[in-house]
This record gives sequence, structure tokens and C-alpha cells, in this order.
Amino acid sequence: MEKRKSKSIGYGMFTGIYGVLALGLVLGILIGIPLRRIEGWEGSLSELAALLAAGIGLAYILLAIVEWFLQLRALSANLLPDELDLSERAVATERLAALKGHSLLHRHVRRLLAAWAAGASGPQVAVMASSQMQRLLGTIAAETGAILILLGATAGFMPPQMLLTLTTGLMVLLALVAVARIQLASHLAGYIESNLLARIGNDTPAAAGLEFAQTVGKSVSDSTAALAKAQTAFAEQLAKAQQDSSAQLAKTQQESAAQLAQAQSEAASRIANAQQEGSAQLAKAQDKIAEQLGRVSELAGSIDNILKLQQAVDGTLKGVAVTDEFKSTLSELKRHLAESDELLRNAAKPRTIRLVEKDNE
Repeated sequence: MEKRKSKSIGYGMFTGIYGVLALGLVLGILIGIPLRRIEGWEGSLSELAALLAAGIGLAYILLAIVEWFLQLRALSANLLPDELDLSERAVATERLAALKGHSLLHRHVRRLLAAWAAGASGPQVAVMASSQMQRLLGTIAAETGAILILLGATAGFMPPQMLLTLTTGLMVLLALVAVARIQLASHLAGYIESNLLARIGNDTPAAAGLEFAQTVGKSVSDSTAALAKAQTAFAEQLAKAQQDSSAQLAKTQQESAAQLAQAQSEAASRIANAQQEGSAQLAKAQDKIAEQLGRVSELAGSIDNILKLQQAVDGTLKGVAVTDEFKSTLSELKRHLAESDELLRNAAKPRTIRLVEKDNE
């Protein structure tokens, strides 16, 4: 039952690919919300891909930090106290039943105690411990390298400068987290060697005692060599990723500067053209205004002439009205009108015609 439960949990409890992808998608959406408000964000497929890569990188870093704290807490809990006589397989069985945690240290210790309690020899348990540590270091190096490559590739998607700066910072943080995890893995290996491998018994003949010591020494040497190899590989991957990221960043900055210069030149040309068109239209409008003002001046002169002519006519009529001849003419005209009116009234009266028969003489 214990073996089946251990296999179901597996390595990388928090940094599994499904958990990283799910959390990375959520974090990518949360990062993208404020980026939508910055200038230059278009929401293209390449920018969305860079955003998803940044979210996955941040999710892995957060989960790796959580796992690191859990391992550190398990190491400080001292799972194998000094008073335990682990050379007795019965004691190892009791201690195995008492271990209930699910950290990496818990799982490693459970596997080794289960093997020892089941009858494995000391050298076999030491080989198992070395194999577990090598797998752990290989997993850390592979995960870190993959995330570094993913974050370094975001520069090729031409994201906004803010997102590019974020991914560069995540790469630095990822490197620090990886170094901390490798150092903690080294402490875990040392704890297992000193608190478990050095205290279990060896029920093989005397010759096997020497073999046990040699095997333990070889396991320690292999673990140290694997740790050094993992650190070297990680340093090489980090340097390569940083170089690629720096080159992509420089290229992106140059392209951005060229695009900015082109945009400024086009804007200046458009402004100059607009100013020229505005000047031409202004000059045309001024000419039209001057033409209209000339017409207004001519019209004002014509009105002035009409007013002068009206004044002259009024003066002439006034002069004529005051003369004696004009007055007598008006009086004669009134008299004729009165007589005509009397004639018309008389003509309009009804008349009676009388016929008188008269004898001829």
C-alpha cells in the first residue's frame, strides 16, 4: 500500500506540468489585464504567446518556491531523530508507518526505510539513495532549462517593452530559485547519508562490510559528481539563455528605435504638408475676403450716390412746391376736379321722359 501511494505522488509534486500550465494560464490573463492599457499593445497572436510564456514562467517560479519552503520545513523537522536505532528493521518499520508527510524528503526517506525493512542490504539502500538524488537533480536541471528557454524565446515574439522587461526579471529570479533548490537538494542528500545510511545495519559477511563502505563512498562521490554536473549544465544553460535574451533584446530595441524614427519622420512630413495646405487655404480665403470687401466698398459708393441723388430730388421738389405758379396750378386743379365731380353727379341723376301729343294746326 505504501509503495502504491508513493508512486501516485511522484516527483515534483508542485512543479508538475499540468499544475504549471493551469496556473500559468491564469497568471497570463492577470498580467495581460494591465498591459491592455499601455500604448503599443495590439493583442496579436505573438503578443498573446509571449504573455502565456511569461505566465507559465511565473507560475513555475511560484510553485518551485512553495516546494522549496516545504522541503526546508521537512528538513528542519528532523524525520530521523538520533535516538532511533535504525539498524533494527522493526524500528525502521515502525518509523516508516509514522511518516505521513508528502514532501520530497518524506518520500525519499520512506522509500529507503521500506527497502531496508523489506530485507535490502545496506549497499542496496545506498544505491537507491544515490539514484533518487540523481533523479532529483536531473529533474530540477531539466525543468529550469525548459523554463529558461521558454522565457528567452519571448523576445522573438516582439512583445511590448514592459512585458519584455518582466520576462528578463523572471529569468533572473528563476536562476536564483534553481540555485536555492540545488543547494537544498545537497542538504537533503547529506541528511539522508548521515541520519539514515550511516545508521542502518549490514547483515552481510565481513567482506560485504568493505563492499558496503565502498558502495556508500561511491554513492556519495556519484551524488557529488552529479550535483557538480547539474550545476555546470545549469550555468551553461543560463549563460546561453541570457546571451540569446540579450541579443533578442538589443535587436528588439534597434527595431523599435527604427520604427520610432520612421514614425517621427512620417509625422513631421504630415505636419509640414498640413501646414502648407493650411497656408494655401488661408491665402485663398484672404483673397476671397479682399474681393468681397472690394464689392462692399463699390456697393457703399453706389448707395452714397443714390442718397445724394435722392437728396437732390427732394430739394428740387421742395423748391417747386413753394413757388406761386405751383400753388395756382394746384388751386386750378382742385377747381376742375370739383366741377367734374358736380357734372358727374348730375349726369348720374335719374331722368323722366314725357311724351306729349300735340294737335296739328
